[in-house]
Amino acid sequence: MSERRLSWAALLLFRLPEKVTSRMNIRDVRHRYPQKLRCLVMLSCATLLMSKVQASEAMNEAQATLEPQRAVIEATDRATISSEVSGRIESMTFREGDAFTKGQTLVKMDCGQYVAERDRVGARLASARRKLENNQRLLELRSVGQLEVDLSRLSVNENAAEYQIARTNVNRCAIKAPYAGRVVERKANVGQSVQAQAELLAIVGQTLEARVIVPADWLSWLKPGRQAQLTIEETGENVSAKVTRIGASVDPVSHTIPIWVDIKVTPSLRPGMTASAVFTPPIDVAQEQ
Repeated sequence: MSERRLSWAALLLFRLPEKVTSRMNIRDVRHRYPQKLRCLVMLSCATLLMSKVQASEAMNEAQATLEPQRAVIEATDRATISSEVSGRIESMTFREGDAFTKGQTLVKMDCGQYVAERDRVGARLASARRKLENNQRLLELRSVGQLEVDLSRLSVNENAAEYQIARTNVNRCAIKAPYAGRVVERKANVGQSVQAQAELLAIVGQTLEARVIVPADWLSWLKPGRQAQLTIEETGENVSAKVTRIGASVDPVSHTIPIWVDIKVTPSLRPGMTASAVFTPPIDVAQEQ
């Protein structure tokens, strides 16, 4: 109801004299009936305030009908670190639960054999280059043909490729962290000899998110960017969240769909924790609830 309608309704309630008609403006009323006008303003303000309070209470009651949904904390990055070369494990810096930063060495293999192979191929490459330079000078003197120069160049290229492989194997002896995170499990020990592709460590990244299963009919209003509040069951702390992704398909049996929410990471949060997620729907949807 507009303020003007409330004002004239209040005038009728106060039963002003018959001289006051619908054509009278508020200024005339203010001069003739100051006390009643003050009461009129107070009544209008009280009515508007009451309507806002009732709307707010209705909103809160409607939101309370949306049951909290179960959520599971997950790491956005998870990997099993494997050995790329065969050999003996020389060192493993981190144990279960330890945190590491991107680029830190997680595992170091005994690399003596691969270093020796790199040096051997490097010496052979240097010899091939010297031979190529010598044949090029002899070609200028017409002491050798073009074929000898071409074969020398091919030998240099072959040895350069082998040297690159040997350098790569040496670099693989030190396994570095692809991102910042924590060690979940050590699957090998220092001094153990392993083959290539053997599992050494299970790690997770520091960036976390929550996976929530929600009713599929929420898709009418639940969109990326919608805010939520998570209560972690293990610690009792409240964490703010925001919807980032919505699942690609609905479960036809339970009529639910998974969504993922970005959460504010705290020092106590760990992957695998469970939480209760509370979402705030739009006003019109909440009132329908």
